[in-house]
Amino acid sequence: MTSTVDTTPAPPPGGPPGLPPLERFLPKRSAGLKLLLVCALALVMAIPALFVYGVVHERTVGSREAMNSVAGMVGGNQTVLGPFLAVPYARAPNTDKPDTLIYGTAIAFAETGTVAADVTVEERKRGIYLVPVFEADLEMEAVFDPQALRDALPYDAVPVWSDARIYSGVSDTRGLRGDVVLSADGQRLTVEPATTTGYREAGEYNPVPPASMSLAAAELADLETRTGPLTLSLSLKLSGAERFSLAPFAKSTSMTMVSNWEDPSFTGGVLPVEHTAGDEGVDGFTASWSVPYLARDVPGAGARIDLNQLTRWDGHDMAVRFVRPANPYQSVERALKYAAMFIGFVFLTYFLFEVTQTARAHPAQYVLVGLAQSIFYLLLLAFAERMGFDLAFLLAAGMTVGLIALYSVSVFKSLATGFKAFGVLSGIYGLIYVLMRAEDQALLAGAIASFAAIALTMFMTRNVNWYGERTAAA
Repeated sequence: MTSTVDTTPAPPPGGPPGLPPLERFLPKRSAGLKLLLVCALALVMAIPALFVYGVVHERTVGSREAMNSVAGMVGGNQTVLGPFLAVPYARAPNTDKPDTLIYGTAIAFAETGTVAADVTVEERKRGIYLVPVFEADLEMEAVFDPQALRDALPYDAVPVWSDARIYSGVSDTRGLRGDVVLSADGQRLTVEPATTTGYREAGEYNPVPPASMSLAAAELADLETRTGPLTLSLSLKLSGAERFSLAPFAKSTSMTMVSNWEDPSFTGGVLPVEHTAGDEGVDGFTASWSVPYLARDVPGAGARIDLNQLTRWDGHDMAVRFVRPANPYQSVERALKYAAMFIGFVFLTYFLFEVTQTARAHPAQYVLVGLAQSIFYLLLLAFAERMGFDLAFLLAAGMTVGLIALYSVSVFKSLATGFKAFGVLSGIYGLIYVLMRAEDQALLAGAIASFAAIALTMFMTRNVNWYGERTAAA
């Protein structure tokens, strides 16, 4: 039997002739290359978090649409302007053309004004969304000096006293839940809507002061000749959604509010001088405001007063927003800003397990772990919409940590590694919770945690041979 000998020369080590040996640059089990790959995968796995961010945005829009839908029925954000006096006038600025008139309105505010507000808040459900709506019972009292109105007229003006009125206003009359009751020195007055209809030419006579809110008016016949203080009392019941505010309608305005809502947000141009929000053992809250004359930055009487300067949100109003204590959309959105960092933390944990023991994790297994972390945010959002944020976070984090820890047992063939993974991941998700809750301290906590993670990685890998197999500790 004849045997044939293969005389084909064997390829040189490292590849075809003319090429450098790849093993020289790419060791078979390079920890350095694996770390670079892990870092790249961490960045890539942040991409699914962007899709989750889109879901959060969509749900946020849905929540706002639910708010607008409910607000359309109860009145929405409400701003109230207390009573003030107004009289329209005409004047001829050109003596050569006495028939050419310009028109204006003289306005006088109260010397002092006080408000007692009793606000009851409840949450109404629209689909899966809860919308805070309120019903406010307001009692106002204002003390006027009628002479201030007469003094506010320009020297050459001719007042139209038949159109002089007492006005008050609300931003949305759909929220009125009863008649507006107005009394002057104990005598009840008839209150009617103060509206102008149809198109008006520029410079045309208009007895109603221009305002961005709906005004109600009442006539008081002796404003032209009244002397001495005038005390007005006004009562109204008003509903709305999310935000209530009161404009400083007097030279010195004060308001006290009592409400059953546990977590108010005080906004507007003036904060309360004292409140009980957040006090232990107190149901709801009480708050009191005081706006002195100089602080409101609007004259007490005049012919060119802009009412909108009092009622705009960035002005000098006293306001409360009734919001849910934990907004799941804001919390999840805040956590998503740090998604890449936390995915990197978990990947570093897996990498440290690799370099400190013989088992290895495949890049595909890193991808699965990263996807599990992205799904955590979806679970958190879905649960938080139905059961509250704290319980939702506990459930979603518990499911995710348990899943990744069990998967670690399979990847590294070690029950002890699974327990280690459970402990480390619990700490990582505890940090996520801190960042969600401590908005003001989120950057500090995230920076310290990132430094600690890098420092731990450097310490754990101080004896690793990055070009090949790891070496034993010295």
